[in-house]
Amino acid sequence: MVMATQRQLRSSAKTRALHTEDVLPLKKPRRAPASTEVDTEPTKTSSKKSKPSPKRVPSLIATTPVEGPQVLHAFPELVSGQLVQRYKRFLADVKLDDGTVVTVHCPNTGPMVGLLDQPMAPVQLSVSSNLTRKYKYTLEMISVDDVWIGVHSASANRMVETALRNGWMPDVAGPDRRYTSLQAEVKHAKGSRVDFVLESVSTVDAQDVQNIYTEVKSVTLLLPGQGNDGAAHRRAVFPDTVSTRASKHVEELIHRCAKSSTDRAAIIFLVQRGDCDSFSPSMTHDPVFAALCREASEKGVRLHAYACDLVPASRHVVLLKSLPIVHEDAGSKC
Repeated sequence: MVMATQRQLRSSAKTRALHTEDVLPLKKPRRAPASTEVDTEPTKTSSKKSKPSPKRVPSLIATTPVEGPQVLHAFPELVSGQLVQRYKRFLADVKLDDGTVVTVHCPNTGPMVGLLDQPMAPVQLSVSSNLTRKYKYTLEMISVDDVWIGVHSASANRMVETALRNGWMPDVAGPDRRYTSLQAEVKHAKGSRVDFVLESVSTVDAQDVQNIYTEVKSVTLLLPGQGNDGAAHRRAVFPDTVSTRASKHVEELIHRCAKSSTDRAAIIFLVQRGDCDSFSPSMTHDPVFAALCREASEKGVRLHAYACDLVPASRHVVLLKSLPIVHEDAGSKC
C-alpha cells in the first residue's frame, strides 16, 4: 500500500513538471544585427520622377548570311481590292472583291507621287486581329503598271532590320569589315534618334571596332529616263516631296562622322518595288536633300540602296538586289 502511494507521488511529480514546462515563457530570439535587417516599409518616391527606360541591349548578327530566299516580311493574311480614293493623309477607301467599300488606314504620310494616278488601282490590305482597332485593314501594296509597290513607310525599318540580322546587307559594314551586333532606336542627337547602330569589326584587326549610325528611308517613286549609254533606264528616287526631316537626319549623320574617329554613318534606301535599275536622291523634288546626300557621301557617310519584290500570291516581300546610286546633278556613281 505504501509502495503504491510512492508510485502515485512520483507520477504526480512528473505530471507537474511537464505542465510546468508547457507554461514556461519562450526564449526571445536574438535580434539580427542592424546590417542584416530588412526594411519592410515601402520607400516613398516622388510621383514626378519618371521611371528609367529599360536599357536597350544590342542583338547579335548572323556570322554568315542566312541561306535560302531572302524574305524580308511575310504577311499572315492579305485581302485584295481596288483603291477608290486616298484622303486626310492617313485614310483611304477601298472596294473589296465582294463589292464592299471599306475605310482603311493608309500608313504613308507623303503625297505618294506616281501611285495614285490610276483609277481603281489594285491594292493589297493587311488584316488586324485587334478587335478594338478603329480600322481593321491597312493599305500595304498598290499595283502600278503591273508592278506591286509597298506603301507602308514604317515597314521599311522592320524589313531592313531583318536583312541586317540575317547578314543580307554586308556592304553596309564597309570594305574588309563585318557588323556583329545591332541596336535599334538609339538617341544620338538632341531630340533625335537614329534607326540603328551597328557594331562593325575589321576582318583584319579584331580590335578595330566602329559604330555605324544608320538611317532607313522608304522609297516608292520611279522616274523613267535614259542611262549614260542612252538606253532606257528606270531610276528610283527619294523623296517625292520636300522633306526637312530627311535633310535633318542627313545633317546629323554628317556631324556624327565629323566629331568621332570611331563612329561611321550610313543611309539605307529601301526601294519597295522591283522594277528599278538605280537610285538617286531626288534633285527634282528636294534639291536640298540631294545636295546634302552628295555632301554626306564625300564626308564619309555611306549611301546604300536595295530593291525588293512584293509578291501577293505568296504574301512575301523578298530582297532582290543592291542598286547603284547616281547623283542626279553630276551623274556620278558613289
